[in-house]
Amino acid sequence: MQKNARGYVQDSFSALNNAKESLQSALQTVEKNQNREQIEQSLQVVENALQQCSQTVNSLEQG
Repeated sequence: MQKNARGYVQDSFSALNNAKESLQSALQTVEKNQNREQIEQSLQVVENALQQCSQTVNSLEQG
């Protein structure tokens, strides 16, 4: 069965959660401060995307 928009957005939410977990793990092992800053910036972007994606999932579930 083909996914609808909500299914694809839920997949994206799941992938973003996986990315967040990986970046958090990377923060535990990073040594250079410059790399830490880049990972932290990436993590912030992913967290913002997660919030937006969550709002989209909620909208699609209500509509």
